[in-house]
Amino acid sequence: MIALALLMAQAAADPAAISKGEKIFAQSCSVGYCHGVGGAAGRGPRLRGRSFDRAYLISVTRDGVPKSAMPGWKERLSNAEIEYVASYVMSLASATDAAPANPMPPGVGPAAVSAFKGPAQAGRGHAAFFDAQREARCATCHALGGRGIAAGPDLSKAASMTPKQLGAAISASSSSHTSMVRLKNGESFPALQTGAVGPIVKLYDLTSPPPVLRSVLREEIESITKETGWSHAAVSKQYPAEQLADIVSYIYYAGAGKSRPVKAGDLK
Repeated sequence: MIALALLMAQAAADPAAISKGEKIFAQSCSVGYCHGVGGAAGRGPRLRGRSFDRAYLISVTRDGVPKSAMPGWKERLSNAEIEYVASYVMSLASATDAAPANPMPPGVGPAAVSAFKGPAQAGRGHAAFFDAQREARCATCHALGGRGIAAGPDLSKAASMTPKQLGAAISASSSSHTSMVRLKNGESFPALQTGAVGPIVKLYDLTSPPPVLRSVLREEIESITKETGWSHAAVSKQYPAEQLADIVSYIYYAGAGKSRPVKAGDLK
């Protein structure tokens, strides 16, 4: 029994398992409607800085909590993935710092990000695109240059668009990509559909930044309709016109590998 306990403790502290669990947690368990970024609490209980029994964590993650908002994940995660999530949550017990307000994508940390070495304007756009001080920034929905969250369209392909076309897309008052999802339990949220695997529909929940990838059973969905209330302009208007021009310059550089100066007036 002692040997078994030691093996379980070792598995719980395995850095590789914790890393895998962190990625799964960030995609399925974090932000506002569940346990919050880094387990710092959302509508669900705070996990950060608390100690849990491993068997309990695995049971709750697998089967959920009856008559609560906590779903069971046995239909959506493998046994190994549930083990990884438990390892990550257990690793949060020793966390004494506040969770980051808007973390890097799962598996990517500041130490792994090299300094931008492109043209000056594209460099300013790069900084604005990934600006960690903004809760809602370009990188919360778009991936570019190997960073960001690929919830929205692939911007590397946007390098073929004119500055005016990009300006129109950035300031659009609605999005043809956004849907409103209504679940049979009464929950509804704006989302980007990203595909389906068997009985599971993959959706990026846009309720709060950063968007989180949710795995929803088809049988839980009441309807998926076009969302008209979500506006891309609501995010882009936070950026000054000159900064938007810098961002477009970065999109050209990241997508085509070539410098292209852009002025604010070019976007109109």
